[in-house]
Amino acid sequence: MITSLYTWLKYIHVLAGFMFLLGHGASVFVAYELKKTKDLERMKTLMDVSAAGWPAMMLSLLVLLLAGIITGFMGGWWGALWIWVSLVLLAAITGWMFSLGGKVYHPLRKMLGMEYMIQGKPQTVDKQRPQKEILDFVAATHPHTMTLIGLGGYALMIWLMIFKPF
Repeated sequence: MITSLYTWLKYIHVLAGFMFLLGHGASVFVAYELKKTKDLERMKTLMDVSAAGWPAMMLSLLVLLLAGIITGFMGGWWGALWIWVSLVLLAAITGWMFSLGGKVYHPLRKMLGMEYMIQGKPQTVDKQRPQKEILDFVAATHPHTMTLIGLGGYALMIWLMIFKPF
């Protein structure tokens, strides 16, 4: 039996979702580990581990989006509300997570004296800030909020794709 292109694209869409989670998974656990550590060198290492997953995460997100759009056309789903809600959720959650994460991890990298980004452009390394300032900043972060937004949104999008309620 020949598997259709539509089936292969659905497979790629789901696989890209798993790759996104794999690429992003380290960052989730780093967010929690940062709150536990007082060692600034360990924080730097954790930040590098989190950044290492960035290329895989972004590439897989692009593949996920493209495969989803193509299968939406091939399946004739663009007339259904569930696919639009899924797409809006993906855009909103991605934007929200970039905003939340950008307010924490770029400033933290800067405070640690590491290379950081502003509007996608690498910035020169600053002098490391005092340990107390860094620890106070990390203590004020909320990894549970980002986890709930990401996991809740992902769960809702999967529910929409599987059950197609509207």
